[in-house]
Amino acid sequence: MNEEQLKQKRQRYHQLLIALGWERYKEVIVSSRFNVKSTIDLTEQQMDELIEDAKHHLYRQNRPVSADAKQLRTWRNRCLLVLAQRDIKATPKDWSAVNNELAKKQYQWIMSPAELEKGHINQKGLYAFTTVDDLKKLFNQLSAIRDNELIRAKREQEMAFKN
Repeated sequence: MNEEQLKQKRQRYHQLLIALGWERYKEVIVSSRFNVKSTIDLTEQQMDELIEDAKHHLYRQNRPVSADAKQLRTWRNRCLLVLAQRDIKATPKDWSAVNNELAKKQYQWIMSPAELEKGHINQKGLYAFTTVDDLKKLFNQLSAIRDNELIRAKREQEMAFKN
């Protein structure tokens, strides 16, 4: 392959990075992937690999998200917010607090009767709730629990002041 074609591939890759908003990470991507400082040092095959990878990321970034997926995400976020208000929090690496809470008996209505009969419990956490209706029901349940906990805490605080 001649140098002009390689130059065009480098330009194409740079355009894709700009479209992704990743142009400032170009050097990091190239050095971490191929252990070189610049795309000038890459072969045609390596450039093709980078271009395909960038195209894949651009497609995923621009892919339309269905209304159902948006609603599911919205209701999952609402459930997580209520859990966080109860000091049950998840981090990107640790969902154990949320999963442990949703494994409690009061949330097992999500399981099928056959699974319940076998003694299975929800081990998928929030992702066991796969429909918007299930997530709305969970949200209402979590909100009621949160509200009851707040009322109980307020009563206890009032009792402490009286004594």
